[in-house]
Amino acid sequence: MLVISVVRQLSFQKLDFEVVLIGSMFEGGALLTDPMRQTIHNEAPGARLVRLAAPPVVGAAVLGMQMAGIDAPAQRARLIQSTAELLKAAGKGA
Repeated sequence: MLVISVVRQLSFQKLDFEVVLIGSMFEGGALLTDPMRQTIHNEAPGARLVRLAAPPVVGAAVLGMQMAGIDAPAQRARLIQSTAELLKAAGKGA
């Protein structure tokens, strides 16, 4: 599991951190997420599995803004709101 590899490489075993779940695969519920959570907690008990709260494109936009020298954190909420509105207008939900 990739997250275990990253935890080991960054020495996160004793830290509290979030593992962000993205994609429709995780809509399968406990059948998928419970074994994954247990495997992660065996390596890093402080890890919390959370669902992505914003459309993934927001992360790409924030990274691009940071590379361009724009204050991305200040714009993040606006990006999330406008992207959600665009997706809703396109009939794709948020």
